[in-house]
Amino acid sequence: MQSIDGWVSEDNVVRFLEYVSRYVGYDYGELDEVALTGAVDHTDDESVDGWFSYPLEGVPPLTVSLARTVGGSVVSVRVQGQIEGALAARLETLLDLL
Repeated sequence: MQSIDGWVSEDNVVRFLEYVSRYVGYDYGELDEVALTGAVDHTDDESVDGWFSYPLEGVPPLTVSLARTVGGSVVSVRVQGQIEGALAARLETLLDLL
């Protein structure tokens, strides 16, 4: 299992998840947004158990973990799964852009 780590601004969390979902063929929609409402409000990226994890059941299946940075307005992101070549490059580029 590989992991891609980075961060996005709070305003771009949904956009990030939408793009990642498209990359793996997962149909991200309204129910996903409802499930994520308030999910990162009480997270802490400095705590081992302070992260919120969300599955994206595409090909390959991925788990996206999210946690707010302490004292900041960004959300730390960890994407785990069978991430290879082009998908890894896309995820890293997306994290650079958002």
